[in-house]
Amino acid sequence: MRYTQLVLSLLFTFAIALPGPVQLDAVAPDHFSGTVSKVAAVDCNNAKLLAEGIDKNIAAQKQEQADVAAVKDVVNKDNVNAAQFDEAKKKFLNTIQSGIDIRKNNQQIAGANNAASAGLAKVANAQAKELSQAQSLKGSKADLDTIGQLETAFAGGIKQNEQNKEDALKGC
Repeated sequence: MRYTQLVLSLLFTFAIALPGPVQLDAVAPDHFSGTVSKVAAVDCNNAKLLAEGIDKNIAAQKQEQADVAAVKDVVNKDNVNAAQFDEAKKKFLNTIQSGIDIRKNNQQIAGANNAASAGLAKVANAQAKELSQAQSLKGSKADLDTIGQLETAFAGGIKQNEQNKEDALKGC
Protein backbone atom coordinates (compact mmCIF):
# COMPACT_ATOMS: atom_id res chain seq x y z
CA MET A 1 0.00 0.00 0.00
CA ARG A 2 2.78 2.41 0.87
CA TYR A 3 4.51 1.52 -2.37
CA THR A 4 1.43 2.62 -4.35
CA GLN A 5 1.28 5.92 -2.46
CA LEU A 6 4.95 6.57 -3.17
CA VAL A 7 4.55 5.91 -6.89
CA LEU A 8 1.46 8.10 -7.11
CA SER A 9 3.03 10.99 -5.20
CA LEU A 10 6.13 10.87 -7.43
CA LEU A 11 3.94 10.78 -10.52
CA PHE A 12 1.97 13.85 -9.38
CA THR A 13 5.19 15.69 -8.48
CA PHE A 14 6.65 15.13 -11.94
CA ALA A 15 3.39 16.04 -13.65
CA ILE A 16 3.21 19.36 -11.80
CA ALA A 17 6.83 20.19 -12.69
CA LEU A 18 6.25 19.83 -16.45
CA PRO A 19 5.56 23.00 -18.46
CA GLY A 20 2.10 23.57 -19.92
CA PRO A 21 1.26 23.08 -23.59
CA VAL A 22 2.19 25.78 -26.12
CA GLN A 23 -0.46 27.31 -28.36
CA LEU A 24 0.66 26.30 -31.85
CA ASP A 25 -1.02 29.12 -33.77
CA ALA A 26 0.81 31.81 -31.79
CA VAL A 27 4.40 30.81 -32.50
CA ALA A 28 6.97 31.03 -35.25
CA PRO A 29 10.47 29.58 -35.45
CA ASP A 30 13.26 31.72 -34.07
CA HIS A 31 16.22 30.97 -36.33
CA PHE A 32 18.75 32.37 -33.85
CA SER A 33 18.14 29.97 -30.99
CA GLY A 34 16.17 27.11 -32.49
CA THR A 35 13.25 27.89 -30.18
CA VAL A 36 9.84 29.24 -31.04
CA SER A 37 8.42 32.62 -30.12
CA LYS A 38 5.63 34.93 -31.17
CA VAL A 39 8.03 37.89 -31.18
CA ALA A 40 10.13 36.36 -33.98
CA ALA A 41 7.15 36.36 -36.37
CA VAL A 42 6.42 40.02 -35.68
CA ASP A 43 10.10 40.99 -36.03
CA CYS A 44 10.37 39.29 -39.43
CA ASN A 45 7.36 41.22 -40.71
CA ASN A 46 8.93 44.47 -39.50
CA ALA A 47 12.30 43.43 -40.92
CA LYS A 48 10.73 42.94 -44.36
CA LEU A 49 9.04 46.35 -44.14
CA LEU A 50 12.35 47.85 -43.04
CA ALA A 51 14.19 46.22 -45.96
CA GLU A 52 11.66 47.75 -48.36
CA GLY A 53 12.18 51.15 -46.71
CA ILE A 54 15.95 50.80 -46.96
CA ASP A 55 15.55 50.01 -50.68
CA LYS A 56 13.63 53.29 -51.01
CA ASN A 57 16.45 55.09 -49.22
CA ILE A 58 19.03 53.55 -51.56
CA ALA A 59 16.94 54.77 -54.52
CA ALA A 60 16.91 58.26 -52.97
CA GLN A 61 20.69 58.11 -52.55
CA LYS A 62 21.11 57.19 -56.21
CA GLN A 63 18.93 60.18 -57.08
CA GLU A 64 21.17 62.32 -54.84
CA GLN A 65 24.13 61.15 -56.91
CA ALA A 66 22.35 62.19 -60.11
CA ASP A 67 21.34 65.54 -58.60
CA VAL A 68 24.83 66.36 -57.32
CA ALA A 69 26.18 65.50 -60.79
CA ALA A 70 23.72 68.03 -62.26
CA VAL A 71 24.90 70.68 -59.78
CA LYS A 72 28.50 69.83 -60.64
CA ASP A 73 27.80 70.23 -64.37
CA VAL A 74 26.37 73.71 -63.78
CA VAL A 75 29.24 74.76 -61.50
CA ASN A 76 31.88 73.42 -63.93
CA LYS A 77 30.79 75.79 -66.70
CA ASP A 78 32.93 78.85 -67.40
CA ASN A 79 29.90 81.10 -66.97
CA VAL A 80 27.70 79.70 -64.20
CA ASN A 81 24.03 80.38 -64.92
CA ALA A 82 22.59 81.41 -61.54
CA ALA A 83 19.05 80.33 -62.45
CA GLN A 84 20.26 76.87 -63.53
CA PHE A 85 22.31 76.55 -60.35
CA ASP A 86 19.40 77.59 -58.12
CA GLU A 87 17.10 75.11 -59.88
CA ALA A 88 19.63 72.25 -59.61
CA LYS A 89 20.40 73.07 -55.96
CA LYS A 90 16.69 73.23 -55.06
CA LYS A 91 16.05 69.81 -56.64
CA PHE A 92 19.14 68.44 -54.89
CA LEU A 93 18.05 69.73 -51.46
CA ASN A 94 14.55 68.29 -51.95
CA THR A 95 16.04 64.89 -52.78
CA ILE A 96 18.24 64.98 -49.67
CA GLN A 97 15.21 65.89 -47.53
CA SER A 98 13.24 63.03 -49.09
CA GLY A 99 16.04 60.63 -48.13
CA ILE A 100 16.02 61.98 -44.57
CA ASP A 101 12.26 61.46 -44.32
CA ILE A 102 12.56 57.88 -45.61
CA ARG A 103 15.35 57.13 -43.13
CA LYS A 104 13.33 58.55 -40.21
CA ASN A 105 10.46 56.25 -41.14
CA ASN A 106 12.90 53.33 -41.34
CA GLN A 107 14.16 54.09 -37.85
CA GLN A 108 10.60 54.00 -36.52
CA ILE A 109 10.03 50.63 -38.18
CA ALA A 110 13.33 49.24 -36.87
CA GLY A 111 12.92 50.28 -33.26
CA ALA A 112 15.82 49.75 -30.90
CA ASN A 113 16.11 45.96 -31.17
CA ASN A 114 16.72 45.51 -34.90
CA ALA A 115 20.30 44.81 -35.95
CA ALA A 116 20.08 47.65 -38.50
CA SER A 117 19.41 50.34 -35.86
CA ALA A 118 23.07 51.27 -35.37
CA GLY A 119 23.63 51.51 -39.12
CA LEU A 120 20.55 53.70 -39.53
CA ALA A 121 21.98 56.03 -36.88
CA LYS A 122 25.17 56.30 -38.96
CA VAL A 123 23.07 57.18 -42.00
CA ALA A 124 21.24 59.85 -39.96
CA ASN A 125 24.53 61.50 -38.98
CA ALA A 126 25.80 61.39 -42.56
CA GLN A 127 22.55 62.85 -43.91
CA ALA A 128 22.72 65.78 -41.49
CA LYS A 129 26.24 66.57 -42.69
CA GLU A 130 25.25 66.14 -46.35
CA LEU A 131 22.30 68.50 -45.95
CA SER A 132 24.53 71.11 -44.34
CA GLN A 133 27.12 70.76 -47.11
CA ALA A 134 24.49 70.97 -49.85
CA GLN A 135 22.98 74.09 -48.28
CA SER A 136 26.43 75.71 -48.25
CA LEU A 137 26.85 75.47 -52.05
CA LYS A 138 27.15 78.95 -53.59
CA GLY A 139 27.29 78.26 -57.33
CA SER A 140 30.98 78.72 -58.07
CA LYS A 141 33.98 76.53 -58.83
CA ALA A 142 34.85 76.78 -55.12
CA ASP A 143 31.96 74.33 -54.57
CA LEU A 144 33.78 71.53 -56.40
CA ASP A 145 35.61 70.36 -53.26
CA THR A 146 32.34 70.11 -51.31
CA ILE A 147 30.68 68.38 -54.27
CA GLY A 148 33.50 65.81 -54.29
CA GLN A 149 32.93 65.16 -50.59
CA LEU A 150 29.21 64.75 -51.23
CA GLU A 151 29.84 62.27 -54.05
CA THR A 152 32.02 60.20 -51.72
CA ALA A 153 29.46 60.42 -48.91
CA PHE A 154 26.61 59.25 -51.15
CA ALA A 155 28.60 56.23 -52.35
CA GLY A 156 29.41 55.36 -48.73
CA GLY A 157 25.78 55.85 -47.74
CA ILE A 158 24.63 53.36 -50.34
CA LYS A 159 27.11 50.78 -49.04
CA GLN A 160 25.98 51.44 -45.46
CA ASN A 161 22.33 51.01 -46.41
CA GLU A 162 23.08 47.77 -48.26
CA GLN A 163 24.64 46.51 -45.02
CA ASN A 164 21.64 47.85 -43.07
CA LYS A 165 19.33 45.82 -45.29
CA GLU A 166 21.35 42.65 -44.65
CA ASP A 167 21.32 43.36 -40.91
CA ALA A 168 17.58 44.04 -40.92
CA LEU A 169 16.82 40.65 -42.46
CA LYS A 170 19.14 38.57 -40.26
CA GLY A 171 17.27 35.60 -38.86
CA CYS A 172 14.27 35.86 -41.19
